[in-house]
Amino acid sequence: MGHCFGCLKDDVKGFCSSCEKRLFNRSKINPQLNFNWEDISKVIDGYPAGFSISGVQTKGFIGKATGTELSPILANNKNSIYIIKPMLSRLDSPSDSPANEHLTMQMAKQLYSIRTAECCFMKFANGTPVYITRRFDYNKDEEKLNQEDFASVLKAKKDNDGRYKYIAKTYEDFGDVLSPLNKVEFIRILIFNFLTGNGDAHLKNFSLLETPDGDMQLSPSYDLMNTKIHVNDSPIALNLFRELERTSLPRGQAYSYTMNDFIELGKRFGLSDRLLKKIVKEFEGTENKIKEMINKSFLSNKAKKKYLETIEKNFVQLFSN
Repeated sequence: MGHCFGCLKDDVKGFCSSCEKRLFNRSKINPQLNFNWEDISKVIDGYPAGFSISGVQTKGFIGKATGTELSPILANNKNSIYIIKPMLSRLDSPSDSPANEHLTMQMAKQLYSIRTAECCFMKFANGTPVYITRRFDYNKDEEKLNQEDFASVLKAKKDNDGRYKYIAKTYEDFGDVLSPLNKVEFIRILIFNFLTGNGDAHLKNFSLLETPDGDMQLSPSYDLMNTKIHVNDSPIALNLFRELERTSLPRGQAYSYTMNDFIELGKRFGLSDRLLKKIVKEFEGTENKIKEMINKSFLSNKAKKKYLETIEKNFVQLFSN
């Protein structure tokens, strides 16, 4: 027996019954797919593919599960139920990327009650790892919900290379459009991203999603991972404050974030001291719980060691003041 491919529950072969129902609306699902990434590539050939982690990871789309198999491959994202991501094609430890994203998403959900897209770790027919996530931009009747990422929400301008993910806007700018409850959630997500080494939390990795009442609220989190396993990037993707604290530093130096920085951001959002103290308390003393989940994840031993080093370093820095 091993760990659940969804929630990492102990002593489970494949998926536990709860994950099967939540992810697939099934009582039994095969954790090994009956197709390979090459089969998806053939189907989506000629269609624009999706990308993540700064454009180096492709993703495909699949439909409903049939029987015990997750198999309908779609040419594009129309009517798709799941997004499927193979291992990275380049960068360091490429085969660990599916397990990395799966683990980080599960930690956010289970340890800090952060709303996340439902996801799991699976394997292609040839045994290579793959990350699967269920789309949240459809309601229970499979009707498309409006979703707008923050590159669009904040009207970010593109640079000369046609990119706008890392420039012009800061995390402080998010406060202009978030509701009070979403501001609390957003601060928690930022602290989690810092702790887990996610340097790719850019404008397009946050979205507003239409609610059943027609409001636009912060969507469940997605694309959470420890990017430090694969690339030597910044502690976080954007500047926290409009003062652009990172870009004002001498070349080659990195800003040393602490919990006081995230508290200051919360104050600029108008959050009370009581709420901010509660957020801090949620993260205090959780280092061992994170380590436990890392050790039972599907990461290689090399990647586990790297993840643990990231956690230890960032916990020390976060609570250094």
